[in-house]
Amino acid sequence: MNSENKKPQIRSNLSHGAEVDEYERIHSEHPYRNDYLNEMVIPDIHLDKLESKIWDERENNDDGFMREYATLPYGEQYSCEAGKKGGNEAKNRFKTTFPYDHSRIILKTGVDYINANYIEGAERNKEYIAAQGPKENTISDFWTMVWQENVSVIVMVTNLEEGDVNKCAKYWPDPDKHSRYRNVSIKMVEEKHYAFYTVRKLTVIHKETKNTRLLTQYQYTAWPDHGTPDPLCLVVFHNHVTRTKTNQINSPVVVHCSAGIGRTGTYIALDILDKLGRKRGKVNVAECVKRMRENRMNMVQTYEQYIAIFLALNEIVKSPIEISTVAEFTTRAVTMTTDKLTNQSLLRKEFQRLQKIRPKYTSLDYKLARESRGDISTHDILPLDTNSVFLSSAVPHRGNFINAIAVPSYTNSKAFIVTQFPQREDAVDFLRLLVDHESDNVICMNPLKDIGSTAAWLPPRPSSSKSLSPYTVHYKSKSGSDVISTYIDILHSEEKVHKVAIIEPKINIKTSGSSTDTSQLRSLVTAALGANTQHPITIVSSNGAYLCGVFCTVHNVIQQIALDDVVDVFTAVRQLHTRRPQFCANLDEYRLVVKAVSDHIQSSTENIYYNQ
Repeated sequence: MNSENKKPQIRSNLSHGAEVDEYERIHSEHPYRNDYLNEMVIPDIHLDKLESKIWDERENNDDGFMREYATLPYGEQYSCEAGKKGGNEAKNRFKTTFPYDHSRIILKTGVDYINANYIEGAERNKEYIAAQGPKENTISDFWTMVWQENVSVIVMVTNLEEGDVNKCAKYWPDPDKHSRYRNVSIKMVEEKHYAFYTVRKLTVIHKETKNTRLLTQYQYTAWPDHGTPDPLCLVVFHNHVTRTKTNQINSPVVVHCSAGIGRTGTYIALDILDKLGRKRGKVNVAECVKRMRENRMNMVQTYEQYIAIFLALNEIVKSPIEISTVAEFTTRAVTMTTDKLTNQSLLRKEFQRLQKIRPKYTSLDYKLARESRGDISTHDILPLDTNSVFLSSAVPHRGNFINAIAVPSYTNSKAFIVTQFPQREDAVDFLRLLVDHESDNVICMNPLKDIGSTAAWLPPRPSSSKSLSPYTVHYKSKSGSDVISTYIDILHSEEKVHKVAIIEPKINIKTSGSSTDTSQLRSLVTAALGANTQHPITIVSSNGAYLCGVFCTVHNVIQQIALDDVVDVFTAVRQLHTRRPQFCANLDEYRLVVKAVSDHIQSSTENIYYNQ
């Protein structure tokens, strides 16, 4: 065995004074004294106690988590001589982040150095490779490592650029293109874009042996540069990786971000602890991070990332993700939406589970809305600060607040703006919303004839106009088959024209009844799916929640079926609840979602059969 792979004794001289990189800080300083830390023992947490543990540790501004995180060893604990050699310094992305000598990957061809370490997992010693994001001068080294280690799965938890900062070099080709690095040629054969991540299928061909391997890269694209990801979104991504990867037995999974320690450590810890939790019924996050830090310095860089591991694990514990095939869902949906009391109880139990885990927000989460509106009642449905949509155009005596939120689809993180029909006095803000955010499609969940305030902003008939300073709305035309489509031009400053299609149902969509007709709902969804736009689609209802959650769920699940041929209504609603807990707020709306998706599948199957 190479002497560099033998684990040395821990170094006593921790590099407290090491330079910290501007964009990848190594570690916050210890908030507590070392004599306290040496006495602290972190016990295992049983999964049924995880949520109460989180609540306890988050008291007093996360004081418990900060104390626990401060017990972890940090800085340079073991020898990093290879990374500090003069010829290798230029290959390091950051000045103070080196691979430990005892666990580093040693390349067998060319120069032996790459900034990457083996990480022990729940199932074997070298289950992962934690690596820095490739630099332009290390892409060849990266692919050499991938081929040498027989890697078939890469998990990338960064974007190529964030803000003005380069996080990682693009080491894969564009679709249907080839790239060549030393002895390997890489071709992109498939690329699927989701709201919060991208999945790429690549073929890797060795020039000399002519051997070909299939590799999957999973890139999480929604991790904030200076923050932590939405726990449920991270769990959905992790589930997609574990559910679809075709990893070779005993070959490591490469995980990388930019430095290869913060986000990389967070993702690997989640994967390890998810596996251990399923086996043992308990986890120990602190011990997991300590073990990772024995093989790569400062894995899980900040206590916020440390907390993110707990929050993601808790989302898994509350309700593990369960994906159905289209056939499985269809059979189950027919049973759940029939009139028999026993069948309805299956749907009710699923909905009750969804309600039980629905996020609970406080008034602090709606601070901006409360400050902007002085007439809030207990029945108002307000936008959360984290996903509020604001107005940017200046109109005298009008602020920048509007009761609207951003909502993702299955494939686009900025697919929808959800709002309520405006009161007469707020009609100009509705026009501002469409213009400011370039929203050129509006889906109404109610017939406009039933909304009295519509006359405040929509002209009465084709070829007529309505002035609402600083805008003039011109009614262009109207058409209708399954649903009604009205086309308007919004004229504003400097003769600019914003074209908008307004789509509404012909009749009210009913959420209750033994034989609920979903055709109008599905026609609205079809219109949105077929909209040729790169801009957000605005969804409108009487209160910004009623039927909006139903529409978005059906839309997103139909996209899921089209892209992956699987169905998960429960998680689709669950994700929307993080944006607005009042979406799909009752059993009738949840039943309508299930029936609409089922009807869509049946209709699509019949169309395929007919076209044959």
